[in-house]
Amino acid sequence: PVLGASVQGAVARHGERFRARVFTPRELATARRRAGAGQEAATLAKRWAAKEACSKALGTGLRMGIAWRDMGVSNLPSGQPVMAVTGWAAGRLAAMTPPGHAAVIHVTLTD
Repeated sequence: PVLGASVQGAVARHGERFRARVFTPRELATARRRAGAGQEAATLAKRWAAKEACSKALGTGLRMGIAWRDMGVSNLPSGQPVMAVTGWAAGRLAAMTPPGHAAVIHVTLTD
Protein backbone atom coordinates (compact mmCIF):
# COMPACT_ATOMS: atom_id res chain seq x y z
CA PRO A 1 0.00 0.00 0.00
CA VAL A 2 1.21 3.49 -0.88
CA LEU A 3 0.32 4.99 2.50
CA GLY A 4 2.27 2.24 4.26
CA ALA A 5 5.27 3.06 2.11
CA SER A 6 5.02 6.77 2.93
CA VAL A 7 4.86 6.06 6.67
CA GLN A 8 7.74 3.63 6.31
CA GLY A 9 9.72 6.35 4.51
CA ALA A 10 8.95 8.90 7.24
CA VAL A 11 10.07 6.42 9.90
CA ALA A 12 13.27 5.75 7.93
CA ARG A 13 13.99 9.48 7.56
CA HIS A 14 13.00 10.72 11.01
CA GLY A 15 13.11 7.60 13.20
CA GLU A 16 11.99 7.77 16.79
CA ARG A 17 11.35 11.52 16.63
CA PHE A 18 8.62 10.93 14.04
CA ARG A 19 7.16 7.99 15.95
CA ALA A 20 7.07 9.91 19.23
CA ARG A 21 5.46 12.98 17.64
CA VAL A 22 2.70 11.11 15.81
CA PHE A 23 1.84 7.90 17.66
CA THR A 24 0.81 7.09 21.23
CA PRO A 25 2.85 4.56 23.22
CA ARG A 26 0.01 2.06 22.85
CA GLU A 27 -0.04 2.46 19.05
CA LEU A 28 3.72 1.99 18.90
CA ALA A 29 3.52 -1.15 21.05
CA THR A 30 0.86 -2.60 18.74
CA ALA A 31 2.96 -1.84 15.66
CA ARG A 32 6.09 -3.35 17.20
CA ARG A 33 4.22 -6.56 18.04
CA ARG A 34 3.23 -6.80 14.37
CA ALA A 35 6.74 -6.04 13.06
CA GLY A 36 7.69 -9.72 12.96
CA ALA A 37 4.93 -10.33 10.44
CA GLY A 38 6.15 -7.40 8.34
CA GLN A 39 3.09 -5.36 9.30
CA GLU A 40 4.62 -2.54 11.35
CA ALA A 41 4.43 0.14 8.62
CA ALA A 42 0.92 -0.96 7.60
CA THR A 43 -0.25 -0.85 11.21
CA LEU A 44 1.11 2.69 11.66
CA ALA A 45 -0.25 3.82 8.28
CA LYS A 46 -3.78 2.73 9.15
CA ARG A 47 -3.63 4.58 12.44
CA TRP A 48 -2.24 7.68 10.70
CA ALA A 49 -5.17 7.63 8.25
CA ALA A 50 -7.67 7.22 11.09
CA LYS A 51 -6.15 10.20 12.91
CA GLU A 52 -6.40 12.34 9.77
CA ALA A 53 -10.05 11.37 9.37
CA CYS A 54 -10.76 12.10 13.03
CA SER A 55 -9.14 15.53 12.84
CA LYS A 56 -11.24 16.37 9.78
CA ALA A 57 -14.42 15.15 11.51
CA LEU A 58 -13.58 17.48 14.39
CA GLY A 59 -13.54 20.26 11.82
CA THR A 60 -9.92 21.17 12.28
CA GLY A 61 -7.66 19.08 10.13
CA LEU A 62 -4.26 19.12 11.81
CA ARG A 63 -4.34 22.76 12.84
CA MET A 64 -5.89 24.90 15.58
CA GLY A 65 -4.00 23.17 18.38
CA ILE A 66 -4.84 19.54 17.69
CA ALA A 67 -1.89 17.18 17.94
CA TRP A 68 -1.41 13.76 16.38
CA ARG A 69 -1.10 12.22 19.83
CA ASP A 70 -4.41 13.78 20.93
CA MET A 71 -5.99 10.91 18.97
CA GLY A 72 -5.15 7.27 19.57
CA VAL A 73 -6.35 4.07 17.95
CA SER A 74 -6.39 0.84 19.92
CA ASN A 75 -8.23 -2.44 19.61
CA LEU A 76 -10.80 -4.08 21.84
CA PRO A 77 -10.18 -7.75 22.75
CA SER A 78 -12.51 -8.62 19.85
CA GLY A 79 -10.11 -6.82 17.47
CA GLN A 80 -12.51 -3.92 16.84
CA PRO A 81 -10.59 -0.66 16.49
CA VAL A 82 -11.56 2.24 18.74
CA MET A 83 -10.49 5.89 18.75
CA ALA A 84 -9.79 7.73 21.97
CA VAL A 85 -9.28 11.49 22.08
CA THR A 86 -7.46 13.52 24.71
CA GLY A 87 -6.23 17.07 25.10
CA TRP A 88 -7.42 19.61 22.57
CA ALA A 89 -9.22 16.97 20.49
CA ALA A 90 -11.30 15.90 23.50
CA GLY A 91 -12.17 19.53 24.20
CA ARG A 92 -13.20 20.10 20.59
CA LEU A 93 -15.36 16.95 20.61
CA ALA A 94 -17.03 18.05 23.85
CA ALA A 95 -17.74 21.50 22.37
CA MET A 96 -19.34 19.88 19.29
CA THR A 97 -21.53 17.51 21.32
CA PRO A 98 -25.01 18.82 22.14
CA PRO A 99 -25.88 19.04 25.85
CA GLY A 100 -27.31 15.80 27.20
CA HIS A 101 -25.68 13.68 24.49
CA ALA A 102 -22.57 11.51 24.48
CA ALA A 103 -20.24 11.48 21.49
CA VAL A 104 -19.14 8.17 20.03
CA ILE A 105 -16.30 7.90 17.52
CA HIS A 106 -16.51 4.94 15.15
CA VAL A 107 -13.41 3.90 13.25
CA THR A 108 -12.72 1.29 10.59
CA LEU A 109 -9.23 0.27 9.51
CA THR A 110 -8.54 -1.40 6.18
CA ASP A 111 -5.77 -1.83 3.64
